[in-house]
Amino acid sequence: MKATLIVLVAIAMLSLWWFWPQKVTLSPSEYDIAMALYRVCNQSSNEGLAQVEALLVADKAAHDAGDESPLAPIIATAKAGDWQTAAKACRRVLDDQIVR
Repeated sequence: MKATLIVLVAIAMLSLWWFWPQKVTLSPSEYDIAMALYRVCNQSSNEGLAQVEALLVADKAAHDAGDESPLAPIIATAKAGDWQTAAKACRRVLDDQIVR
């Protein structure tokens, strides 16, 4: 009984650690794009979103980045019309850049 409880607690702790949101690290150019994306999301601007997306694509090509930018899902959320959720996600990414 005690061993089962220990195993369950260990599994719960491991699950919590695994699914806990990880901090995102942006490159300096991605940070600038994130700032623009945050502004665009707050303005609900489709034109601005297209410009930010083009900047992100150009940045990825310029730096030959193989991994998807953490900003890509935020752009997808905004493109789906969920501007508020996208703005909050962008703000979290920007907050992750603060060194305390």
